[in-house]
Amino acid sequence: MQKVKITVEVDGEVVEQVVGQVEGTLEQMEDQIDAMTRQLAAKTLQASVDRVAVSRPLFRHRAENSATKGSKPKR
Repeated sequence: MQKVKITVEVDGEVVEQVVGQVEGTLEQMEDQIDAMTRQLAAKTLQASVDRVAVSRPLFRHRAENSATKGSKPKR
């Protein structure tokens, strides 16, 4: 039996950690560790998304004449 600890840091801060024990054949241990990492990946993605301060608009705002701001040459 082996103790496995997987830690994920974002910007130097621990955001997720999984600690577990694996045992069995090498194939069984690999499967157990793979399951741990898949579980951790989902948690890590959510933690990273949660750390984004303010979402930015995907596109620039349109001017009153429906042209994208900054795309028309100035006269």
